[in-house]
Amino acid sequence: MRKFLISAEQIFTFTSLMLYSGTPLDGFLTDGFTVKEGDRIIFRLLYTLTYIVSLSLIALRWKKVTYAFSKDKFIWLLIGVSALSIFWSLDPDITVRRVIGLSGTTIFGLYLASRYTLKQQLKLCAYMLAVSIVMCLLFVIFIPQIGIDPGFNSWRGIFPTKNVLGKRFVLSAAIFLFLAITGKENSWVLWLGYITSGVLILLSQSATSLLNFIIITVAFIVYYRILHLEYKVFIPILTFISTFGIAFYYWLISEGDFILGLVGKDATLTGRAELWPVVLEMIGKKPWLGYGYGVFWEKSSESSIILQTVQWDVPNAHNGFLDLWLSLGLLGFLVFIIGFVINLFKAIYLIRRNQTSESIWLLVYLTFMILSNLTESTLLVQNSMEWVLYVAAILSSQLYYARESLKLESI
Repeated sequence: MRKFLISAEQIFTFTSLMLYSGTPLDGFLTDGFTVKEGDRIIFRLLYTLTYIVSLSLIALRWKKVTYAFSKDKFIWLLIGVSALSIFWSLDPDITVRRVIGLSGTTIFGLYLASRYTLKQQLKLCAYMLAVSIVMCLLFVIFIPQIGIDPGFNSWRGIFPTKNVLGKRFVLSAAIFLFLAITGKENSWVLWLGYITSGVLILLSQSATSLLNFIIITVAFIVYYRILHLEYKVFIPILTFISTFGIAFYYWLISEGDFILGLVGKDATLTGRAELWPVVLEMIGKKPWLGYGYGVFWEKSSESSIILQTVQWDVPNAHNGFLDLWLSLGLLGFLVFIIGFVINLFKAIYLIRRNQTSESIWLLVYLTFMILSNLTESTLLVQNSMEWVLYVAAILSSQLYYARESLKLESI
């Protein structure tokens, strides 16, 4: 009976991860990703089910969960600011619904961190992403009207756009690479997952995702091989890498028109260069508290001004940091940044002190979060795989080091 319950719980976790990441049902139930969000009632019911089951499982092991809950106050403070934004939101009803979704997503991240070790979490994610890879291939081959993005004639698989596919498999590549290098079992399967993820990114024709894939790969090597070296070796190497990175960045900017033209892009980053200044103007109107969580882009008069200015259907700011500021103002932005920076430096310090998989993964994932939010919006988003893993990565690393500290104190 115990084995059955454990298997049932793992199936629930796997299915929930698939739901947050993107399911094969999406394309069918949205008529090829054309149905509006308001018509996707079944997805809301499925997400609600994950919230309820997660809460129930948390209640069964409430002592451990309470301990995990206490390990990072900034996550919960950010949720609190989101909830308080109901009082100044442009549309309180929308904010209430979005805050409930965000809270449920955060609870699932808490459940992951309290129930599974980091390696177990990432192995479950790897299984789920392997299924996603297979489904993407099957959709492109057998259902090309869904698997191929008609606007760009590029792969999108089971995801709504090519950019979502690209972003998802940058994360997939990071997970497979991490498990392949830090683990000892089935390494060839993990390397195959990493390579296949890279191929899918190429087939998505998402230039940003391809660049992020390269950066994440290089960053992992730096974190895994260089950060733990002695200072007399570490500092010169880090200085060289930083100098090269800055020089490459400025070269990319100076040659932007030519390089982006080679891949069919323009130097305005597909309209973002015109979008961001207008978004900053909207931020300037409500800089301290923002417009309320999750409400700005829901047909507000302010978002209509942006649509009229840029002349294209803008779903978000295409920058997670700007969207966070729009929603929660400088208050919410600073709460997030302070918590983020503390965890970033803590991960670097812990790698320097004692190289462990928890600290390396946290640093890799924080790097991924920065990269994925420079041109897309995945910060503090309800029902988002990125937010689930952000919560789980931070709490898992905190729990690990709390346990290690207790061991040292008992010696």
